[in-house]
Amino acid sequence: MKATRVVRSVITLVAMGMLLGTTVGAIPLERHRLYSKPDPGCSGGIEGSIAYPGDPIEQVLAIPPDEPRLVYEGTVTGSDRREFRFSGLPMRKYDLVVVYKNRFFEGCQLHRPDNTLTSADVAKIDASIQKCEPFFTAKIIHRLEGTTGRGNVARCICTFVREAKSETMVAGDVGGWRRTFKLVMLKDVGPGWQIVRTRDLYPVTTQPSGARPKHTYSKALSRVRVSDRVKVLDPINLGN
Repeated sequence: MKATRVVRSVITLVAMGMLLGTTVGAIPLERHRLYSKPDPGCSGGIEGSIAYPGDPIEQVLAIPPDEPRLVYEGTVTGSDRREFRFSGLPMRKYDLVVVYKNRFFEGCQLHRPDNTLTSADVAKIDASIQKCEPFFTAKIIHRLEGTTGRGNVARCICTFVREAKSETMVAGDVGGWRRTFKLVMLKDVGPGWQIVRTRDLYPVTTQPSGARPKHTYSKALSRVRVSDRVKVLDPINLGN
């Protein structure tokens, strides 16, 4: 009976990994496999620190707004875990995502033109997201931008949560709820909005109290230009 339960757990993890865009990306110890590999031939990078809030950073990510399929994982440094760095970044602009235990900040450029989505578009997009990936029982759209009209596109930042205990193969995680932040890309196909791609940003196992984290958009995390050298940022105040 116990062996059967383990097999079922493995199957569940593999299925989750397929949803997350990788076969094992749902496992916290293997989360790094979700992220794009830095280019050893590139000398560009980013170094920075967070002046506020003063909490330790759990993760920091860099995403090119013109190619959201690429998500680079930064290294959190400093004795208080308030500093970070990226290396091996190709020359382009990057938006940053800073993740804390029960909240996250992001500066993602979701849509370059002005946002013209109507209330009907928003309702249809929400309906599409609520129906997708039934493993996750709750989906929260934090921010959404796009262009109204058939054939046009939209992007949104979401939190997906499975509001039930999930068995995992990682010691200490058994019994938690699964949660992931997602970048979701959609297209208006006429009858409604179709999800064309999702990109997981930070899947974890958490307790129910941390399942619905606070989200904040911060312009200070937007469009960091990286050349052929390390870009050193001034201390970032995310309270502004």
